[in-house]
Amino acid sequence: MTAYCFRLRFNFPDAYRIGADVEQLELLVLPNGERIKLRSDSNGTLIKDHSSASILGGPYESEDQARTAAEKSKYAVLYWAIEQRLGIDFGDGKQRSIVTNEGLAMLEKQYGCPFRTDIHGIDVYEQIDKLQFAKFSANARVDKNPQNLIKTFCHEYVNSRELTEKQILASEIYAGSFFDVAPRSRFITLVTAVEALLEPLKRSEAVQTLVEDFRSATHSSNIDEATKRSIMGSLQWLRYESIGQAGRALARRLIPNDIFNGQSSDNFFTQCYNLRSQIMHRGAIEDESVDIFDLANTMELFVSRLLLASLNNRE
Repeated sequence: MTAYCFRLRFNFPDAYRIGADVEQLELLVLPNGERIKLRSDSNGTLIKDHSSASILGGPYESEDQARTAAEKSKYAVLYWAIEQRLGIDFGDGKQRSIVTNEGLAMLEKQYGCPFRTDIHGIDVYEQIDKLQFAKFSANARVDKNPQNLIKTFCHEYVNSRELTEKQILASEIYAGSFFDVAPRSRFITLVTAVEALLEPLKRSEAVQTLVEDFRSATHSSNIDEATKRSIMGSLQWLRYESIGQAGRALARRLIPNDIFNGQSSDNFFTQCYNLRSQIMHRGAIEDESVDIFDLANTMELFVSRLLLASLNNRE
């Protein structure tokens, strides 16, 4: 009977590592025989020596079961990354390597074991003994405690936290922000992570009535159809509170007692959203005294706390 496995390969920013002095680390063993482990990015080397690693799991009776387990593993590691304030890149699961079938055959002949092209992200495949993965391929670093990974992974995997698509997207944007080197770009990315999390509420009935009056006036006007459609689309968004209002409300609800740069969480988001708008519309912040590097670092802390509060919110 054919069995299936998955492999989830991911990268950290180069300064970060999982500080494990082993080549392989057991993450989870379930009574049904399912085993999930963390592997070094290269055979014969320690996990802590690389800014990338892989999680391998199996066996599974079907390809769908393996892919489901891979997705659950991804979300478990993503939560751990947010908890640890750590950037993580899962890729898109598409083949980017230039290793050809002929090259794989040569490697198999040379090393006496089967090879498969290295996929950055999720890869699901039939279980094959001794399968290896092929790819072509003095900075400070921060080691993350592997025991924290094991603890969080087991809890998240077994409990299968229910995540909305917006929470997943916001988490992925946050994790990806660590790979954004330029402070201004990183700051915008982090604000975008908050935007992805928001679900603006409808405005009052009075506002709904006013918007409908504007729509009727636009519909009966003599302006060209393309402009009319554009205005009607913009008016539709006026039925809902603004991004700034929704962000402030979310910060007040989830992290009301947290202080950032001497400000309450809602006031800090207001400042950041206004500065984000200045950058996007003008290319720069009007107040030249604003340290965008420091602001981006504080925004990273804000987003991590907001995300954790959202993911742990049981309402």
